[in-house]
Amino acid sequence: MHGLRLSWAALCAGIFVTLAGCYPTYDYNSANNYGSRRDAPNQDTTRAYQTQQQYAIVSHKHSNLEMNQFLSDQVAAMDGVNSAIVMLADNTAYVAITIDKTATGTRSGIGPQETNNAGTVRGLYNTYTPFNDYAHPDKLATGTNSYETVWDHNYLSHLFKQKIAEKIRSLQPTVVDVYISANRTYINELNRIAQEAWHGRDLKPYLPHFDALSEQIFGTQPTQPTSTER
Repeated sequence: MHGLRLSWAALCAGIFVTLAGCYPTYDYNSANNYGSRRDAPNQDTTRAYQTQQQYAIVSHKHSNLEMNQFLSDQVAAMDGVNSAIVMLADNTAYVAITIDKTATGTRSGIGPQETNNAGTVRGLYNTYTPFNDYAHPDKLATGTNSYETVWDHNYLSHLFKQKIAEKIRSLQPTVVDVYISANRTYINELNRIAQEAWHGRDLKPYLPHFDALSEQIFGTQPTQPTSTER
């Protein structure tokens, strides 16, 4: 009888170890995990992005616009980010990113998957047009065989945006606010404007379009806090 009890104990222990291996617990938040709930207490630090919009109506009207290559490269080097374009409008940073799978928790879990990469396993650019592999040269994000985009900036996780904004503020202390989007239209429009900067052209003529687009993407009304900020 004693031996039978020991056998059952050993069997149960083995099952527990097996299940633990099959169903690991969430990792803690880290540089490549922005979404773990295991150690996600209420946000007790100042939100680094859309800071002013927490409390009041904001304006996206600016007098100067420049593309900052250094900040773009630094954000693009972060886990979870494939490409980044950082525009400085006066002292406000506007960031357009595409997302890759080098980090988890980049999305808030809301919204559909926007990019169709089905063609990669079939050697096709687009499964809907299998005999046409044309990709528009001005479009960084196409929705086909491309990195991830997110239609609404609220669908990006709080911690992901927080880390991006903190990175920008640490490298450029004169920045007073940061706006971050992975919207496909915003990515492609900022990429088009960035190409003008790479050619050494003045970006001031693009300011009205840039300001209007930023207002459309981010709005002007005060934002609602996320669950981790309450």
